[in-house]
Formats: sequence, structure tokens, C-alpha cells
Amino acid sequence: MRRRPLALRERPRHRRASINRIAPPAPLVSLSSGTRSEFGVRPTVSTHALADAGLFSDEALCELLDRFPRQQLHALTMGSDPARPDQNRPVRHEELGGADLLRAVQQGCLWLNLTRVDRADARFRSLIDRLYQELADGIPGFRPDASHGNLLISSPRAMVYYHVDGPASVLWHVRGRKRVWVYPALDPHFVQREALEDIFAGARHEYLPFDTAFDAAAVRCELEPGQWIAWAQNAPHRIANLDGLNVSLSTEHFTPQTRRRARVQAANRFMRLRFGWTGLSTRDSGPLAGLKVLAHQVARRAGLDRIRLKQHDAAAVRVDPDAPDGVAPL
Repeated sequence: MRRRPLALRERPRHRRASINRIAPPAPLVSLSSGTRSEFGVRPTVSTHALADAGLFSDEALCELLDRFPRQQLHALTMGSDPARPDQNRPVRHEELGGADLLRAVQQGCLWLNLTRVDRADARFRSLIDRLYQELADGIPGFRPDASHGNLLISSPRAMVYYHVDGPASVLWHVRGRKRVWVYPALDPHFVQREALEDIFAGARHEYLPFDTAFDAAAVRCELEPGQWIAWAQNAPHRIANLDGLNVSLSTEHFTPQTRRRARVQAANRFMRLRFGWTGLSTRDSGPLAGLKVLAHQVARRAGLDRIRLKQHDAAAVRVDPDAPDGVAPL
């Protein structure tokens, strides 16, 4: 009997080798059904796993502070009265290394703001991209087209005065405990519309006049390590640290809607100051909004809206890790 050619014989069967698939990384952001529906509408609190990134230990913070661009690092000290934002004072810090800066914050009354940390360190850029990708994947209709972040390192009894931010934001709390008050957004009782227009235009600081009676209308949250909080865009808020060295990542994000709001607010300010028109609509969609924005853009190109940008006060004190509040006179 003729044997079949070797090429036509039935080949021995082998088990397929198992493919070791790499499991996707565990999510950093926890999103409940309530968080999904309330995000960007009213204050929402949930959890995160940023501590696992290895960027927020004392050692990591000292290393980051050592090499962080000093023009992007701002140090502030403050008083104890939340109605006295005038006591918020800049502090000179350029001469100190990371270990001394961190020691001064741990023992004193200071707030370090490492602005645009995502530009200075690619690891933070990757982290923020991942955070917003997970938010976009989990929140229907949320599609930010840009984001950035600031790293906040602050003393156990430091505070942030009552203020309002222009962009929409999220506060990712990593270390220490803090209390946050969030007030109704776009309510003229809590922020005058002229002040908001000036803030969007960059013509004034974000701090606002504060009355302790406002607290009756606030949502108060106590943030523990591993929690994040978001609120409606332009909701006034203030913060008081409770204990421990506080470390948080503050991120801002931008969408077509948030950009339209910024353009309309800036256009309203121009028309108020140029023509005396007050009470203009703040609606950020529709033909009227588009016409106002277009007119403002033409005016800016013609040099008719020259804005004197807000100026920071000169520092009168310096960081001193051996001083009682972490600062000493220059």
C-alpha cells in the first residue's frame, strides 16, 4: 500500500499555547451612578487610587520640589479669618531646596502651588490623561478636549479663602484631611456677575467678599485621603485643612460648553465697560451669544479691549523652616 506523501499526512495535533494576556490596570477613579448623573451639576464626592501612582510620598515630593521651575512655584501664607483674604500673602522661596520647603509646610502655615505640574513632569501629564479618560468613559456626554493640573501641598491648618475659578475643575485629595464648602453657582448673592466677568477676563483675582452667613447655603464636605470632589463650574468655594500635611492634585478641564461660557462672560464685560450695557444675557448658546462673541473678537483684534491683567503683590516674607509659621520677614 502506497504511503501518502509526508506533506499530505495528518499532522500531529498540538495544544495551542495559552496566550498570557496582560490584564488592564485597575481603574483609578470610582464612579457611582449618583456621581455620573451629578458630575458638573452639584458637589459630588467619590474615591480614587492616586496614592498608588508613587508621586505623593515625602521623598517623591522633595525630589519634585528640587527640580520644579521656580517661576511656576508659588508659596502663600495666610491668617485665620476666612473673611480676610487680604491676609493671603506671597512668600519668597527661591533659595530653598525641596526638603526645607516640605519641612516648612509640615510645621508652619503655608500653601505651595506647583502650577502646571503636568508641563514640568511627564508622569503627571500621563496621570491626568488617565484620570480624564476614565471620567469620560464613565460619565455620559462628558468629553473634555483639554485638561491640566496643579499640585497643592499645604500645612495642617492652612486654608484657601472664598473664591471662584473660571474653568471647571476637580480636586483629587491624596494626603491629610480638609473641609470644603461649596456655594451655589452663578447666584448673584454669592458672586456678583461683574466680578465673574472680570475673573474670566483675567482682570482680577479669584477671591471674593465673604460673609459667614453664606455657610447656611453651602454644601460642606470633609475630604479624606483617597477622595475626590467636583462641583458645578463657577461655584464659589473655600477650604480649611484639618490635620496632617495636605497634598491634592487640582485639575481643570475644558469642553466646548465651558469655552463658550468664558467667551460670553468676557464679551459681556467688554460691552459693559465700553458701552455701559448691563444685565446682558449669560446664555452661552444661540444667535445672540454668537453675535456677542464675534463682536468681542473683532474689538480685541482692533485693540479696543486692552485688559490690565491682575498683578501679584510683592513678597514681604520668606520661607523659613525653623520659624514658628514657616515664614520670616525678608
